[in-house]
Order: sequence, then C-alpha cells, then structure tokens
Amino acid sequence: MAKVFVIYAPKDATFYDRLAEQARNARLPVEFERMQTKNPWVPEWKAQSRSKIYRCDAAIVLISKSINEGGLAWELACAREFDIPMLGVHLDKFEKGPVPKELEGGTVIDWNWPQIAKFIQSLSKGSTASV
Repeated sequence: MAKVFVIYAPKDATFYDRLAEQARNARLPVEFERMQTKNPWVPEWKAQSRSKIYRCDAAIVLISKSINEGGLAWELACAREFDIPMLGVHLDKFEKGPVPKELEGGTVIDWNWPQIAKFIQSLSKGSTASV
C-alpha cells in the first residue's frame, strides 16, 4: 500500500476530502497522511510533520490561491528534502494559484482524477511516480 502525504491550505480541506473519497471509491491501495492544523512555529508540529512526510512514498500538493498560507512552505521543504515524488494539482483550472518553487520542473496538472490515480498506482509498483 502506498502512503501519500497531502499538502494543502486549510481553506482547501474539502478538496482533501474529495481526493480521499475518490481514492476510496476507486479502491486504490493508498493511505493518505496530512497535517490538518498548520502550526509551523511550534517545534513539535514541525517534528510531527517531518516524521509523517519521511514515512510517505510521495506527496500530492493541492494548489490554489491559498497555497502560500499556513505551514505549507515547511511541508513542501520537507518533501523536497526527502526527495519523494511530488504531484502538483491545480484545484481550479480557471483561477490557478502560484506553483510553489519546490514543484518547479515537476509535474503539475489540473484536477484530473485519472491522472491522479495513475500517479498513486505508480507508487504501488515500486517505480518512480509519474503521471
């Protein structure tokens, strides 16, 4: 089973729920991790976040206009530091948020469930993730 850390702004929690529901409905072998509360100024929060990301096979970054809020920069930096595959997903194809520098040169798509599912499935096969 693949473990995927999902990075998103607190305002975008409904999209995390949508992602988890689509994966459940598709019966994908995936477990999602996340940090619901964003407290990057708290050392314990940083340690817990870092530990969760370290145990994951990949990260999915939900990109909206709110991407620069909260502790997302810390989560992105950890995912980049651990060199895990990352997939950026624009939540609104008409009002796209800025792509974080940690995703530059990486794969960034508009919300597209078949491509998201393909990324997750590629993790289960032990290969480097791709869309």
